[in-house]
Amino acid sequence: MHTRSCSRIRRAGLVFAAMTAMLSFTFLTPAFAADKEVIPSVSAPEAKVAANNGDSKMVGQAACATCHAEKAEAFSKTFHGRKSLSNGKLANACESCHGAGSGHADAGDVAKITNPKKLEPAAVAALCLTCHKDKALMMWKTSPHKTNGVSCLTCHSIHEGEGRQSLVKGKTDTCLECHTSQKADMRLPSHHPVAEGKMSCVSCHNPHGGIEGNLKADSGEELCAKCHSEKVGPFAFEHPPVADGCMNCHKPHGSANDKLLKQSPQTLCLSCHVRAHGNITAGATTLANLEPRTRCTNCHRDIHGSNRDSLFAR
Repeated sequence: MHTRSCSRIRRAGLVFAAMTAMLSFTFLTPAFAADKEVIPSVSAPEAKVAANNGDSKMVGQAACATCHAEKAEAFSKTFHGRKSLSNGKLANACESCHGAGSGHADAGDVAKITNPKKLEPAAVAALCLTCHKDKALMMWKTSPHKTNGVSCLTCHSIHEGEGRQSLVKGKTDTCLECHTSQKADMRLPSHHPVAEGKMSCVSCHNPHGGIEGNLKADSGEELCAKCHSEKVGPFAFEHPPVADGCMNCHKPHGSANDKLLKQSPQTLCLSCHVRAHGNITAGATTLANLEPRTRCTNCHRDIHGSNRDSLFAR
């Protein structure tokens, strides 16, 4: 009897729930439908003129060329000039960056046209970023170049620049105009093949911003591992300074020592291993009787890490 009562209660509950759902659907659905009807459709925002020249109107590239024929001819051969024929962002050609030109064309007043070269770095960046929104520029606002007042036009020139990036000079030469200490390091005996043209600064760095040193990775170790994966393991026996960071031992831009090392191999090893071979016993090798030209790596060859030997010897 008790079981039957429970069954009746459960059935009554299910019927009540079903009726409640039906009533909710009946009364609430029209309200939702009405809400949908009054929501206006969202259209794509209209393209905005990059530079604002007051009440000036667009006059077209041909009007600009009547006075600036040489500039217009040169612009047509640049990357941006060619892109203006197919990319809607540059459909206004000259006026895409310089702003509407009617006021300037009518009065010949240079104050009525935007000249990016006369703008502050932040204003130049705002102008360029109206079109350039790719992921490589996401960290520009916190990048060392931006915070140090470097303008886009320091490295790029729309009218005279080279290649797709419109660089003032080549990729490496543009960077080394300012980064003179790195330029000197790259001329040392041990260096990455930048001078040989097999790499460039942007092989490792994103000049528009990065988490650490404008690197194209979250850390120096992750960046090095893209080319030197065999050095980073994981290994059964880790060498602590290697796991901590490649820059503990290496100078990435260049060194007078072999393999981009900060110091000679022996000196570098002994900066940590001050007690190496210090247990003087009969016949034991000690630092005192090692040959002057002997390297630690003659015996400890797997110095980055080993899967076989805790002393990194093969």
